[in-house]
Amino acid sequence: MHNSQLYKACKISSPSKIEGAGGSMTLQRKLVRSIYICLFMLLFIACDRSHDGTLDDTFETQVVDIVTYTGLDTDNHATFRLDGRDDDPAVTLYSTVGAPDKVKENERLLLTYSIAHRAGDNSYWNIDAVGYSRVINDSIRVNANPLDTYQMRPIRLISAWRTGEFINLHAKAEATSKSRLIYMMIDNDTKYNDTVQAYLVHDLLNTPSDSIFQWREFYMSINVAALKSPNAPCQVLRLNLNDENNPKITYRDFQIK
Repeated sequence: MHNSQLYKACKISSPSKIEGAGGSMTLQRKLVRSIYICLFMLLFIACDRSHDGTLDDTFETQVVDIVTYTGLDTDNHATFRLDGRDDDPAVTLYSTVGAPDKVKENERLLLTYSIAHRAGDNSYWNIDAVGYSRVINDSIRVNANPLDTYQMRPIRLISAWRTGEFINLHAKAEATSKSRLIYMMIDNDTKYNDTVQAYLVHDLLNTPSDSIFQWREFYMSINVAALKSPNAPCQVLRLNLNDENNPKITYRDFQIK
């Protein structure tokens, strides 16, 4: 695969039209053929589903994970680190392509790939990289002003999980044509507690309501290494959310130590 071909958007073509032999088909045969086609499409979709942080060994298919770009190996091929769930060991991903365009080392990415080979001890995988997109990539912040001065507009949470030093979110948020802010912030008054309170700030920066035109998916990966420091007392990070999907669930807990 040429480097210039790696990071192109993936397109799935429609199934080719199946012509019946001998011209027109009876209604019954057409119905049976339609059922077979529907079953085939359902199987195709099931094999191509992407997910967050876990792998399906049943199919050799494409998967999507948030990874860290770790630079080039000695053959000038891009390498990535896939952190395990919670504190499971990380896996090094070796590709056969060059560096992704305008991506810095240690930047977090949403990588689409398939696995060509797994090491016996699972310490590394050889992969066929298909494409990537950027994610909101930040370190957790601490509030400098009272909490009630921060705008925390609703999101629609799809999933949330921790991998090593990162809290990862997959969600939908109001999208506009204007700039906005979205980040994770610790309540300074709780930073030395066993349970540290955190919030998702989503500020549209005074964008008029008529400029909000749709909800758009996003991924974010927040570095919480400071909370995992041996000197930090934090045991649990409690992320308080304004989640339209689950309004009765107002927070998510992440075990830090």
